[in-house]
Amino acid sequence: MRLHQGIVTVVAMVLIPITHAAEYTSAKALLLQAIDAPDGRAQGEIVGTIADKFRETTKSSAPVMAEVTTIKSFKQEGCKRLNVRLTQANVPTKDGKLAEFAVNYELNLCRDGSPPTEGMDLEKVGKALGSGGVAEEYSY
Repeated sequence: MRLHQGIVTVVAMVLIPITHAAEYTSAKALLLQAIDAPDGRAQGEIVGTIADKFRETTKSSAPVMAEVTTIKSFKQEGCKRLNVRLTQANVPTKDGKLAEFAVNYELNLCRDGSPPTEGMDLEKVGKALGSGGVAEEYSY
């Protein structure tokens, strides 16, 4: 009996955090959390319009989960390359089985919402923006 109770306790400790994931209406807050997290990670459940679109498209009522991980830290403070993974379980396949659906994408992002400038040719960026120079377009 005691062994059974111990197993139930361990299983509950593992499952409770999964079922009570923080909810987000977009991945933006998760991106910023990952930038500031000591381990470079953030995760939670996506709710609202984005989740509704997933459910409509996939025909699954399972929650849409997001996990953000840091791939690289740039020299510029608060700037990282991040991987975003959106997943949804129990998505019906063409052959009638259920599978996990996943979307992965990467982006370079700074805490202030801008991209890192490391590795950019700022003169070319300014010309592409039609300003003739970045100094005219941005103030530092």
